[in-house]
Amino acid sequence: MIGPENGAARALDAVSRIVREAWMEQDAAAVRRTVARHTAECMGYRAVALGIIDSEGLLRFTVFGEAADGQDERTCSQAPACAPDGSWMSAPLAGIGRSIGTLIGYGHGTGAFAADDLRIHAKLCDCLAVIIEAHMANANLAQALDRDPVTGLYNRKHLVKRLHEEISRAERYGGIFALVFLDIVGMREINAAFGYGMGDAVIEAVAGALRRSFRGSDVAARFGDDEFAVLLPGADKPRAQIVANRISRIAAGIPVTKNGVRMQGPDLEWYVVSYPTDGSTCDQLLGAREYGAVL
Repeated sequence: MIGPENGAARALDAVSRIVREAWMEQDAAAVRRTVARHTAECMGYRAVALGIIDSEGLLRFTVFGEAADGQDERTCSQAPACAPDGSWMSAPLAGIGRSIGTLIGYGHGTGAFAADDLRIHAKLCDCLAVIIEAHMANANLAQALDRDPVTGLYNRKHLVKRLHEEISRAERYGGIFALVFLDIVGMREINAAFGYGMGDAVIEAVAGALRRSFRGSDVAARFGDDEFAVLLPGADKPRAQIVANRISRIAAGIPVTKNGVRMQGPDLEWYVVSYPTDGSTCDQLLGAREYGAVL
């Protein structure tokens, strides 16, 4: 809400500052917070609701500032265009060939906005859409590079990165964690007898068993062609062994069907190592997996 007395120069300076601050952020979540905060402060809005369409097609809001007339932040984010005093304006964030969201500004009372304010707001949205879409594309690319294309689980590279992070956290604050490694028994014979399509179906079945067996803080990854691994923050070796047994039971109980051929769920051989008992570095822990508890 720059206002006519501030002139076009100040409006342009405000837009430039918001865009500059957004460009400096390194990830999509930080961009959303920065855009909401600086838009409210630089444009003089009472509050800002930045809505971004997520991967599920839902419009999710980041809110900054004083909620509109008696509304708390949760209400504002759930229904951001319902300001009781009617003083709000909105413009779309237009990406390439699609809308990626909206930016809503709340004024300080009824009739707070003029036509010039809406034009400036729309211009700001055009600039921000480029930045936000670029960060979304980078986030999607980074996620794709960390995922196994067959199972959708994390890949070895991501697991090793998370392992280094967990070691650093344990060194600073103390704590333990465990790693479970699981191999599919007879994978070469399955491929030879039924083809690689069945082999992929078996791998997907094991991935499904992993998804049903870990907490939100755990990290499951496809570690090799027929090997999987699960990082269990805060878990000791006995708990990791329980998790490994559970994954094995679930996998064995999932029938696998491909091209009309049906086979029983795969058998898994597993290994458990723990920090710091079996090693205090990434190389030590990965090297120790052959000597962990085996079933």
